[in-house]
Amino acid sequence: MKAMATSLATVAAVLIAGAAAAQEKIAVLVPALLDPGAPIGEAVKRECNVETNVGRQVLERVSQRFPGTPQLESEKQAAPNMLVLRLTLTSVLGAGGGSWSGNKSMTVRAEVLQGSNVEMANTFTRSSGGGMMGGLTGTCAIMDRIAVALGQDVARWLPSALVMIQMQPSSKPAGAAEVSAPSGAQKDEPKKEEAKQ
Repeated sequence: MKAMATSLATVAAVLIAGAAAAQEKIAVLVPALLDPGAPIGEAVKRECNVETNVGRQVLERVSQRFPGTPQLESEKQAAPNMLVLRLTLTSVLGAGGGSWSGNKSMTVRAEVLQGSNVEMANTFTRSSGGGMMGGLTGTCAIMDRIAVALGQDVARWLPSALVMIQMQPSSKPAGAAEVSAPSGAQKDEPKKEEAKQ
């Protein structure tokens, strides 16, 4: 039992050291990208500025966990060994008209890049849940709350992703490693949760 406790303490120390090392090298690309095939309504695209809002919310939440996280506008701005968090909106669903017009949701793919390699990736989905919860609210305000929830999701996932990257052998084959989303979501199945209205 004592040997197991010692082993767990050693593993925890390695993980903390790995996270600390990774902390100094992560940057966030803002705004998020909009996948060319992503469904998005014209009014939402024109009025709600979802790419910038999601990027800013992720940067703010990541900066709370890793103070001093730099913001980049392009992957080309990154130093050669810097890890970069790239965000891509793959779905933005919801009509204008606020809470009257039903459910709103966004899906974002978060990728940790080093150079041109995707080292770790995960997909997150958040939904407003529709209905009139919280009173009458405009579509952009609902999308803003969804962006906050997505920022929290990505920031919760990032430390474990960075640790896993640190623990990977340097001779690993090219390609992305994918981890499971929190709360039991499976690979390639986005996490679906409601953002509070």
